Amino acid sequence: MDNIDKFFQQSHYNIIRTLLSVAGIWPYQTMSQRCVIYLAVLLVLGTGLIFEVLGMIEVWPDSLEVVDCLPLLVLAIVALFKLVCAMYTLPKLQIKILLRKMQEYWYSPKSDEETTILHSYALYGRNVGYVYFGMVLTHCTIFMLITFLSKFISVESTGNNSSSNTQSTQRGLPYHVNYMVDVETYYVPIFIHSLVCDVYYSVLHGVFDVFYLTLVQHCCGLFAAIRCRLESASEYGNDVSTPISRRDKMFSNIVYSIRRHAEAIQFASATESLHRAPLFVHLGTNTVVLSILGFQAIVNTADINHVLKHITFLDVLLFNMFFENWQGQNMMDSSEEVHQSAYNMKWYDMPTNQRKLLVIIMMRSRRASIITAGKIIIMSYVSFSAVVRAASSYFMLLRSMQ
Repeated sequence: MDNIDKFFQQSHYNIIRTLLSVAGIWPYQTMSQRCVIYLAVLLVLGTGLIFEVLGMIEVWPDSLEVVDCLPLLVLAIVALFKLVCAMYTLPKLQIKILLRKMQEYWYSPKSDEETTILHSYALYGRNVGYVYFGMVLTHCTIFMLITFLSKFISVESTGNNSSSNTQSTQRGLPYHVNYMVDVETYYVPIFIHSLVCDVYYSVLHGVFDVFYLTLVQHCCGLFAAIRCRLESASEYGNDVSTPISRRDKMFSNIVYSIRRHAEAIQFASATESLHRAPLFVHLGTNTVVLSILGFQAIVNTADINHVLKHITFLDVLLFNMFFENWQGQNMMDSSEEVHQSAYNMKWYDMPTNQRKLLVIIMMRSRRASIITAGKIIIMSYVSFSAVVRAASSYFMLLRSMQ
């Protein structure tokens, strides 16, 4: 177990080692490395959050301006909440236990087919993780680029408009801030600080989502390997002409599958426990933020830069929410398919003792392993649809109150 850090560095799981190290929650980092990262987060993101809150207080009498400040403020709070939750679990060794179980399974004796399956799921998770993290950074780049260009493009569109809206003084910034200095004079350092904060907020969200993806895909690989072992077990008949050694092998395959199934369920339960609170907060806030962004896009149709900024933010939120529910659906489907594989075996030709063992898997696999948000919402396609419908309802409510 001493070489677990080296194992992740040399495997398909290196992506989560790198990302968790950037966030300061890789369990095998030294305390000094973590302290440096936490200090940087406190100085950069902490001050950014303070200036953002001060900016909201500054425009508090204007309800529309307050609503305009909410989406990115919520993004910052949720990102920091996820980081705090991960820091809280480090002393409890939850992350370390999951990583250790992943390494143990890779080194444990198993068939070539199971190794191939696990390798394919790990490779798939790595590739999807790269694509997802790249898309998150791409959306963040587009968002900040549109924000920066609005500083110059908006001058012509508002030159003949005598509107004294406080938002006009903050053009070119992603959200309303109050640095207690003149924004026009110190625009460049303020924008750079806002850029760093927004990028790191997005990075934090990407880190936890890719870690979530990797754990779920590993768990799906465990269930797929169990299905493979059950299907191969049925290749050996149990009639009178079958050699005793083959009947024993079939028995041992079923016993092995039961043990592996229990391990997969435990791993899925630990994964769900780790992400339960962050997913609940994230899903709940996304419902509100989606309705606000839709409302902002409708209200600010005259300002194309404002509309593009909100649509870009809305797009990445929808993508992120679908991604999280998609992985939850994958977990459910993979665990339920074990029951079908067990049922498809020629259990009616098995001896009584083997049928009794097979019933254990069949009964337990009827109850799917799930990922929940706060033990209330099951992450699935149905939940994604429900959240979008709820956000649409809130959007219509805001629209009617305009």
